[in-house]
Amino acid sequence: MRQVHRACERLFIDYCGLTLPIINQATGEVRNAQLFVAVLGASSVTFAEASWSQSLLDWILSHKRTFPFLGGVPELLVPDNLKSAVTRACRYDSQLNATYAELA
Repeated sequence: MRQVHRACERLFIDYCGLTLPIINQATGEVRNAQLFVAVLGASSVTFAEASWSQSLLDWILSHKRTFPFLGGVPELLVPDNLKSAVTRACRYDSQLNATYAELA
């Protein structure tokens, strides 16, 4: 179903399901990184970056780097039900993590 969004109204945010293997060239150690993705609804402008985990700290820091890239903050942040962002998932009355709610 097609959705219509106003410019800068909604930013859809989540981690991609796939991980990225990062190889330390000095040691050969391979670590998997998570892929953070944020997409504006109207324009599909996309910000993506790798982080080591989906922890609250990495989630918040990725947001803080997303906003300057976009040149501002959208009206609504629309995260998926990531545990770092949503402490209680409900279709009508979800409860956000307090730190994430403060950022928003």
